[in-house]
Amino acid sequence: MTIREGLNKFTRFMWKSSVLVTLGGCVTVNLFPPDQGLVEKLLRPAGGATEKVLFLPVRGFIGDEEKKGGTPFLSGKTDQVRLLDRELEKARRDPHVRAIVLDIDSPGGSVTASDRLYHRILLFRQRTKIPVYAFFGDLGASGAYYTAMGANEVWARPTSVVGSIGVMIANVGVEGLMKKVGVTDRTVASGAEKEMGSPFRAMTPEDRKIFEGLVNDFYGTFLEVVEKGRKLDRATLLPLSDGRVFTARQALAHGLVDRVGYRSDLLSHMKKSLGLKSLELVTYRESEGGAPSLLGMEAGGFGSVSAEALAGLISSLGPAPLYFWSPGGLTMK
Repeated sequence: MTIREGLNKFTRFMWKSSVLVTLGGCVTVNLFPPDQGLVEKLLRPAGGATEKVLFLPVRGFIGDEEKKGGTPFLSGKTDQVRLLDRELEKARRDPHVRAIVLDIDSPGGSVTASDRLYHRILLFRQRTKIPVYAFFGDLGASGAYYTAMGANEVWARPTSVVGSIGVMIANVGVEGLMKKVGVTDRTVASGAEKEMGSPFRAMTPEDRKIFEGLVNDFYGTFLEVVEKGRKLDRATLLPLSDGRVFTARQALAHGLVDRVGYRSDLLSHMKKSLGLKSLELVTYRESEGGAPSLLGMEAGGFGSVSAEALAGLISSLGPAPLYFWSPGGLTMK
């Protein structure tokens, strides 16, 4: 058994067992509470109402990679799509959940993770007939907007920034820096395009042509999703889909969202649509007390993904296709 395997085995044992520390024979401390899965947390009581609206936050960079070698309590990270599956499955089994609100504040993320979240939301709606509402906070851009297309209705707060329909492939070149410091790339590859996107060589015209083909294909998929979700024809949609963002009122005027309002407006609308006088607002949390999250990285308005975090993403994934709004302007060079 390797050291890593031994540590992993020990960690699993500690999760299954309680560590009891006895002081003077009377004080017991449970250092590792057992994982009981998702638990419901009340956001706002509603005078004895039993019917619920479930709020699920979608914040920060949308990714679907699981951090290896950890547990949720010890800095592990859950695959966002897998977490959403768990949350929607719990909601499906609760007969009192009458609506889902995706509380979105995100600049988008990877192409695949955004599409997977969108697909899961559509499947949930088809299987349960429970309505899903997307509700934007500060930001609902690119992959976050793509994800919202799976909802029955799309709402924005009056101060939301919405849109950025498009795709980018972030690629950073360091070949100039390498020459200055006297570092030489000695990579051996089987074909001319095997190294396309490498930060250690300049981008060739053929490299750019291939990348542009990828971008155009993913861009076409984005347009199809928005056409279906917003019921807009291609001629109307194309002028809105050059990557620009819109204020909430501009987005409403262009048909990119259904309504602009506050949470109280959304709740009033849902009560009327569902024929209910009151609704209880709930969310889910991990049993150990962690915040409910579909997060890869935490959001904080327009600065929701730091330069360091994005640089880490690029270095780990290479030239990754992204449905992502980057005001810093990371593009192919």
